[in-house]
Amino acid sequence: MIKKFIDTKENDIFSLFRGLDLQELLFQIETYYLEYRNSLNLPEDVTFGVEIEYEGISKLLTDSYIKNNLSKWNSKPDGSLCSGGEITSPIMIDSPEYWKQLKLVCDYLSRKRAIMSNNAGGHIHIGARILDDDVDIWKIFIKLYICYENVLFRFLYGDKVNGRKDLLKYASPVADILYGELDSINHACSMIDLVDIFHIYNRYLALNLVNVQYNNLYESYKNTIEFRNPNATSEATIVQNNINAVAKLCVATRNKVVDEEFLNYKIKHEFHSYRGNEHLYSTINLKNVLEFVDLIFDNNLDKVYFLRQYLKSFQETYKNYSSLKAKKFVR
Repeated sequence: MIKKFIDTKENDIFSLFRGLDLQELLFQIETYYLEYRNSLNLPEDVTFGVEIEYEGISKLLTDSYIKNNLSKWNSKPDGSLCSGGEITSPIMIDSPEYWKQLKLVCDYLSRKRAIMSNNAGGHIHIGARILDDDVDIWKIFIKLYICYENVLFRFLYGDKVNGRKDLLKYASPVADILYGELDSINHACSMIDLVDIFHIYNRYLALNLVNVQYNNLYESYKNTIEFRNPNATSEATIVQNNINAVAKLCVATRNKVVDEEFLNYKIKHEFHSYRGNEHLYSTINLKNVLEFVDLIFDNNLDKVYFLRQYLKSFQETYKNYSSLKAKKFVR
């Protein structure tokens, strides 16, 4: 049974499960509730930050709370919102201190009944130095993202079943663009070549690479990989789970555990453009998600956390206005 190894360091290959084993896995995941963690076991050199947008409560009230309780965090306006604002974190690492701070922010928003289902996003920045200046590692990262963008979208809807109203305006899918640049990406000989490709496009994409630099990779706090598609939420466990997923996607790429030939094959034979296949970004693709968790996670607990948030009790919807709340799966 899956519960036997949820709390262990086992690393089963879920994508190989068939028949009764797969049924049991899915049943146990559907009845498992996520909990907030004190550590994600991220490498010490992994840095990240979050931007949590909200509506429906006073920005001035939020300014005061952040100033009095979280001196290194910021409260600021956001022009994309009808009301409210945005709370931004300092550069964070995987430590109990920062997880405590994140929970304080989310608990405040929850207590004040902030509206998180209309326009608000929850962007995540990962320090780009995690991928170093190794152009081959960056190529694998791009290909991995192309293959599984649709999986990431559904997962990063978080505790919602679909994307927020303005998702496509401020965080549109980017796999098609990257796919169109694959020839140039494959022939890139240096980070300068890759960054020149990244900087062609604006930042309002689900994966924003405009901030990636090549000349001061270890110095600039603005040198980040930004994931812009997460829906905002006041549930700290969801925000933490989002961070875990995108950070470990980068870690797996850096550790070269992802087979580039497999990704090349998958892109050649299985890639589907977003346009005309929009439903793939909302519906469940069990084959793809099981592949994905096996590629980026090295333990069953992380895999179960990802799958629980992705499956969302198997709820699906094609609506793209105000986000539909999923059945609760956080304890």
